[in-house]
Amino acid sequence: AARVHPRRVSLTLAYPTTRTIRSNLKPVGRKVFPPLTPPLTNRATYRYELGRNAWALEQLLVFSNVSATIRTIVVKLEDGTLWVNGPQWPTGEFCKLLDELGPVAHVVVPCTALEHKAPVQAFLKKYPNVKSVWTVPGQYSVFGSIGLDVASSKMPYKVDGVFPVGAPKPSDPSPPWASEFDYRTLYVSLPENAGPVSEAIFLHKPSKTLITTDAVVYVPDSPPPIFETYFDKATVGAEGFWPKSVLQAVFLPLRQGSGEGDVGAWPGYGAVQGRLLRAPILRAFADARAPGAVRSWVDDVSKMGEFDRIITGHFASPIKATPADFRSAFAYLDGPAADPPIVCEDWSLLDGLNDVIATNKLGAPVEPGFDFKAGCKKVS
Repeated sequence: AARVHPRRVSLTLAYPTTRTIRSNLKPVGRKVFPPLTPPLTNRATYRYELGRNAWALEQLLVFSNVSATIRTIVVKLEDGTLWVNGPQWPTGEFCKLLDELGPVAHVVVPCTALEHKAPVQAFLKKYPNVKSVWTVPGQYSVFGSIGLDVASSKMPYKVDGVFPVGAPKPSDPSPPWASEFDYRTLYVSLPENAGPVSEAIFLHKPSKTLITTDAVVYVPDSPPPIFETYFDKATVGAEGFWPKSVLQAVFLPLRQGSGEGDVGAWPGYGAVQGRLLRAPILRAFADARAPGAVRSWVDDVSKMGEFDRIITGHFASPIKATPADFRSAFAYLDGPAADPPIVCEDWSLLDGLNDVIATNKLGAPVEPGFDFKAGCKKVS
């Protein structure tokens, strides 16, 4: 197999961005076995310097017709060790780019989503001497399970702590890095569902940075460079490639318009690109079933402390944003007045999936009386 070089990418604080890619390192490899999803033998890792002692190690997530970036967020603590949030697949390239930053000391499993927890066991085999591993509650799957405390753990690796639901109380155990971070955890467990939905959001107090995984996203106006490690350059540069990739990733239909440019040709893309938002799929699946819990979580996060930027697990980061901006991304929870401009018919795919879930009793029903798309506009 051909050898490849790690990529280091520099990223400005706010979008639009400039990127500089260098590839002058000794080849170290992009294979991992067994992978959960493609890329299978050429899983590239790009490292983005985010400033304020934070980095993103980005890989590509591909399944079915969905392709998107997924990242590990790394923060250097005051003692010089690394806090690693959501470790991705530990290829030789990934590990080299991580090791250049300092010693790995603390690992966080930030949510229950499969793509963020599946690589953790493989990562910890590469880094068996970390000082702590903390996870959100409610993990379940073939990758292990854990309830609300460490005693319930059936994870295939040692877990040192489970984040408490909501805001931590003085009586709750604290992670060893708690002096630098605050955190709030969403936990929704409905009996009809296959398992709980859980995500922790972290406030890195020294850098005034909010660190999320799936809570919010910011869709840039072009595909990141890593797409060309899986798709050929002509494909990535083709008209409509990026809008279609975005729409498939957030589960909106590929409705075409008659306007010019990507926004005019793909109106659904225009509705989600270039702003902080809650991904439509999470609005339709998670929020529609537990709007009260999500609303409380958003309120808790907004009151956690001051921040002026957000780093996310997908799409673009860092994003210039304040607690008020974060709260505004969830304004639909309080009624239709501030609903984002996603037209009614563009919710058809997610509506259809919710109908399938309800008809076949595949999960909890949408909460009666709550309309996650209230106030959407009809296409004229």
